[in-house]
Amino acid sequence: MSKFNVTLVFEDGRSESILADENDTIYMACLRNKIRILTDCLEGACATCKGHCVEGEYDMDDVSDEALSAEEAAQREVLTCQMHVRSDCVIEFPYEAKLAIKAEPRSWNCKVTAVEKISSTVQRLDIAPEVSNAEPPVFLPGQYVHLAVPGTDETRSYSFANPPHETGTCSFFIKVLEQGAMSDYVRDRAQPGDEIQMTGPFGHFYLRNPERPILMVAGGTGIAPMLSMFDHMIETGMISQPVHLLVGANDSAELFHLDVLEDYKSKGIPLTTEIAVVEGNEGWVGETGHVTALLRDELIAGGVDVYLCGPPPMIEAAESWLSDKGVDDKLVHAEKFLPS
Repeated sequence: MSKFNVTLVFEDGRSESILADENDTIYMACLRNKIRILTDCLEGACATCKGHCVEGEYDMDDVSDEALSAEEAAQREVLTCQMHVRSDCVIEFPYEAKLAIKAEPRSWNCKVTAVEKISSTVQRLDIAPEVSNAEPPVFLPGQYVHLAVPGTDETRSYSFANPPHETGTCSFFIKVLEQGAMSDYVRDRAQPGDEIQMTGPFGHFYLRNPERPILMVAGGTGIAPMLSMFDHMIETGMISQPVHLLVGANDSAELFHLDVLEDYKSKGIPLTTEIAVVEGNEGWVGETGHVTALLRDELIAGGVDVYLCGPPPMIEAAESWLSDKGVDDKLVHAEKFLPS
């Protein structure tokens, strides 16, 4: 009897992964995992259990047209009390996780394994969950976690830079500011062996199954989730669609992992990369200006899936440009990075 991994993503960004038996409905699979998704009739007639299957294959038992119209079904809306998965799936629900899950989000006790300065303003922080943890973190490429800042009561949020199939060590990129709880820690105190807690995962910003060409815009450490996505694409063979990545930084000294981006091309991803820095110098021969100035009509011609990650002004400028060009906002996925 087949079992499949099902990731539930709630309106507040919290996600939980469960195993679902092919004979179980999603409702029953959730109950087995102590998750009470919203339901009422349990007969496919009331729509209380409605969700949106973002990814994966499934069947549904009989449902009423009033609860789920043909148009909604065509858009992959599902009634989870009648839904049986036939592959790994991702399902989004239009309400907060606290309505379905009483337990707190999962946490892992970890230890710092490496701290490395990788640009003038960015440090890479690697942490490893301790062996005593019952299960490794399960996340979608692009999602983030909360990290407790050692020696403080503060927490900060960071996207995984590593892919889901590599959870022995989790990598994060930290933008180091003059002042900031995590910035002060990684700059002044962080050492291998430090204890650090990780909680999550969270976020609606994750890789969807590529059905169209992909346009990505990454500002600064916003490249972290893109790397997680690229590694996942290679691992799962999702390399049939071309990817155009725009990378931005304040100056050339802030750029990092450009060699890693080149490696992805040799590994099969049809990747084109463009780079812009706000402030050029004598040694810089690339584009100068904000990365959003690289957006142009040819990059969205024919329809694209869009992934935006970086500081709020970058996200807002890109979203405004895409909206003005008529790009469907359902195809635009964004994550804003805030100071740390």
